[in-house]
Amino acid sequence: MHPIRVYFIFDLLIRHLFPLVLLLVVAPLALAAQPVPGFAEVRAGARPSVAVLLARDGTPLAERRFDMGVRRLEWISLNSLSPALKEALLAAEDKRFFEHSGVDWRAFAGSLWHNLWYDRKRGASTLSMQLAGLLDPELALGQDGAPRRSLGQKWNQALAAQALEARWTKEQILEAYLNLAPFRGDLQGVHAASRALFGKGPAELGRPEALVLAVLLRGPNARAEVVARRACVLAERINAPSACAPAQRLVMASLDRPSGAPRWDLAPHAARLLLHQAGERVVSTLDAEAQRILLGALKRPGLGEAAGVIVDNGSGDILAYAGGGDGVQPDLIAQPRNVGNLLQPFAYGLALERRLLTAASLVEEPLSNHAPTVPDDRSWVSVRQALAGGMADPAQTVVRMLGDGLAERLRQADLDLPRGNALELGLVPLAGLYRSLPAGGQWLAPRLLPGIERQPRRLLKPEAAFIVSEILVDPEREAAGLPSVYREYASDGREALGAGYSDRFTVVLWASGGRTSAAIGHVWQDVLGALHRQLAAHRLTPPPGVVSALVVFEPPIETPRREWFIRGTELERVGLPRSLPRISYPTNGSLVDAMALVGDPSFRVSLDAIHAPPGAWWRLNGERLVGSNGLRLAWRPVAGRHVLDLMSAEGQILDSAIFAVRAPLD
Repeated sequence: MHPIRVYFIFDLLIRHLFPLVLLLVVAPLALAAQPVPGFAEVRAGARPSVAVLLARDGTPLAERRFDMGVRRLEWISLNSLSPALKEALLAAEDKRFFEHSGVDWRAFAGSLWHNLWYDRKRGASTLSMQLAGLLDPELALGQDGAPRRSLGQKWNQALAAQALEARWTKEQILEAYLNLAPFRGDLQGVHAASRALFGKGPAELGRPEALVLAVLLRGPNARAEVVARRACVLAERINAPSACAPAQRLVMASLDRPSGAPRWDLAPHAARLLLHQAGERVVSTLDAEAQRILLGALKRPGLGEAAGVIVDNGSGDILAYAGGGDGVQPDLIAQPRNVGNLLQPFAYGLALERRLLTAASLVEEPLSNHAPTVPDDRSWVSVRQALAGGMADPAQTVVRMLGDGLAERLRQADLDLPRGNALELGLVPLAGLYRSLPAGGQWLAPRLLPGIERQPRRLLKPEAAFIVSEILVDPEREAAGLPSVYREYASDGREALGAGYSDRFTVVLWASGGRTSAAIGHVWQDVLGALHRQLAAHRLTPPPGVVSALVVFEPPIETPRREWFIRGTELERVGLPRSLPRISYPTNGSLVDAMALVGDPSFRVSLDAIHAPPGAWWRLNGERLVGSNGLRLAWRPVAGRHVLDLMSAEGQILDSAIFAVRAPLD
C-alpha cells in the first residue's frame, strides 16, 4: 500500500478512534460527577404553554395560550401513548434502546467507520443521548453556528446519557424524550404535535400518524416530500408497507398547515377572566351542559349579537357564561346596560315588605285612550295587574312612595341607584338581583370560582319575595309545565334584556340587532326548558308569613279573586284610595320651552300640584325653592335638566318629576 495512503488511514484512526477508547476508559470515572436532574423535576418543569379552564366536574371547557414561543401541552405518561408510536420511534431512532446503557457502541463504531470513508456524515445518537441534549442546551445540536455537534459535545453528551441511564429507568427516558422533543415549527412534545397535526390525542394515533411523527424527529422542519419519503422507508423497515400511502396523504394534507385552534372553546370569555398564566388548570363553577345549552341558544338565527348567564339559585354559582356567540367577540356580559323597568319587582317587593301596599291595593294608571274630562280623572289598577303588566306610571308612584328606600335597599346588593338617572348593570349583577327573588329575598354575588360558604344579605323579606314571584309567574309557561318568571326590557326595537327564573335557575340574556325584540323571549324560554329537561320546575313554596284570602273590589274594577298577603295585611274588600298628591306641571319627562325670556326677562313658569297637603313645599335639584309653600309657584326657568320634588311638611317626597328646559343661556 502506498505510504501516503497508510499515513492517511492511520491519521483518521487516531483522530476518530482515540476518543472512543478514551471514553471507554475515562467514562466510569466521569459518570459519578455528571449532574443529572431528577425525572420528577424535569416533568414538573415542562410547563404547558396553555392554561385550561375546567367545569365544576373537571370537564375541560376552554384553553388559552400564553407562551407564543412554543406550543407545548400537558405531559403524557408512557402508558398513555399509542403502541404504534413507540414502535415507529424505536425503529427510526434507537432500535437497541432497551439493550444499551446510554451509548450504542455498535452504532457508534459503525458511524465512525462510515464517516472515515464518506463525505455524507451519519450520526449514532441514542434516545438517551438526544434527551441529554434536550435537557442541557450546551449539548444541543449546532451550538455557536456549527452544523453538527463538536467532538467535545459528543463526549459530554455520551457521559450525560450514561448518567441518565444510571439514575432513570428506560421507561422514564422514553417518556421524557417524547414529551420534550421538537417536532415541527414551534411544536414541542408528542402531545402538541399529535393535536396540531392530526387533531388526535397521543393515545389515538394510528400507524400512519406514528410514522410521520417518528421521522419528524430526524428532521422536524424538513420539506413535506422528504418527510413523506422517509415515512415510507420507515414503513418498510417495520414491515408495514400498507401504511406508506396513508402516511404520505397525511403529510401532504396537514404537515404545513398545523391547527392553532384551542382544543376546547366552550367558554372562551370565562377563560379570559379566570386564566392568567401558562400551566394553570382552573376549576370553575361552570356546568358543561348548561354552557352548551346557552352557547347554542345564542347562535339562534335572527338573534344578532347576544350574551347571557345562567345562575344556580341555591348557591349563587354561575353555571354558564357566554359573552358572545363565539370567542372572537369581546365579552358583552360586563358592559353596563340600562335595565329600565327590570327593577320594578324590587320596588313593589319593598313596598309590600313595608306594608305600604298589598297585592290587591289599587294604584293609579293614567288614562291613555282619551283626554281626561276633569283634572283629576284617573284610572285604577291593582298592584297585581300593574306589576304583572309592567306598567310604568304605577311603578313610578311606588318608587316615589318609597323615597330613598329602594336606593338604600339596593346597596345590600352592592348597587348604587343614581338619583334621577337610569340604573345600568352588567348581566352578572342583574342575574344576582333576580336570583334573590326565588332564593327568599337572600342576595349573593354570583361567582365563577368555587370557594367557602358565603353569608347572604337580606334584599327582601321572604314573604315579599314570594308574593312578587307569585304575581310574576307567567300563566302560559305554567300551563306548559314550566312555572317561571320572565321580564323583558327593550330600549328600542334592536336591543333587549331578558331576565327571569324558575325555582332552580336564573337566566339573563341580552341581544342586539336582527329580530331581537321578537326572538329573545323565545330564546330565554328554550334555555330554561332545556335546563329543566331532566328535572321538572315547580312553583315556589309559600313561606309561613303569607296567607291567602278572598278579595272583592268595590266598585268592581277587577273580578273577585284569592290573593296572597303578608300576614296582618289581609283585605276582604278594596275601595278606591283617597286622592294622592302629585305634580301636575311640569310633568315627568316633559320639555319646557322658555325661549320667551329673550324678549321678556320677567317670563315665569308656574309649578303646579294637586291634592297637596297643608305645609307642602317645592324642592328643585335638591334645594328648597324660596317662597315655595302652597300648590303653585312662579319660577324663572333655567336651561338644562331638572329634578322637581313635591315635599310634605315633614320632609317626605310626595311626588317627583324630571324635566328639561329650553331657554337662552345666561
